[in-house]
Amino acid sequence: MQPLPRPAQYLLRVDDLCPTVSPKHWSAVRELIRQFGIRAILAVVPDNQDYALCMSPPDEGFWEDICAMQREGGTIALHGYQHLCTSRTKSLVPLHRRSEFAGHPLAEQCSRIRSGLALLRGRGLNPRLFVAPNHSFDRITLRALREEGLPHLSDGFARVPFLRDGVTWIPQQLWGPVSRSEGLWTICIHPNSTGPQRLNELKVFLKKHRDQFTSFDEVIGRFASVPLSLSERLHERLALWQVAFRFRRHRHRS
Repeated sequence: MQPLPRPAQYLLRVDDLCPTVSPKHWSAVRELIRQFGIRAILAVVPDNQDYALCMSPPDEGFWEDICAMQREGGTIALHGYQHLCTSRTKSLVPLHRRSEFAGHPLAEQCSRIRSGLALLRGRGLNPRLFVAPNHSFDRITLRALREEGLPHLSDGFARVPFLRDGVTWIPQQLWGPVSRSEGLWTICIHPNSTGPQRLNELKVFLKKHRDQFTSFDEVIGRFASVPLSLSERLHERLALWQVAFRFRRHRHRS
């Protein structure tokens, strides 16, 4: 059993990054990362075709800026391929109904991962882990990640990293700053929907907990890649059920 870190450790993950991200919101998030020296996980869409992520004309300086953030300590994550969630099927993390990966055959999933990696590497980036659009992927996705040499992903509701189906899962459980007493917690934010109030909440949190923020490299160096203990599997299932219930209630109200 891996001990839970005390005090709690935090990772910051920024999703939906692509040349058409909201320049105003992304600039504000980027400045906070730099101000506090946070080594964030930057989840980049290699070839965005999702109109919902087209918040502005393509920024010609986007790729150069992401490369600079990588040099400053950020970790690049492959955030799918085109962010087009066209299949409707069950996911290992059942928060959303649509997926870019789950439900597709192995050859197609491998092709999307391989193409996405090639595009990011062609831009001078070094993707280290996978972030599935909509948190949606299946066991075939995990096999595809292994076959394409990307055996780490950011997802799951445990409080420590763990090994499952040959892939190391670094849990992501929060969508805003929340103080915890123990464990490793990833806070995921989406610049396109991060307004002034949420940005200020994040700034206050970073000021208070700056020394508790860690990085992808530190996490994989500190934690053994082993399966979860029974008690942590039970915690994971309960946490997933609670989050899935909140997601379903939100969809019904929308």
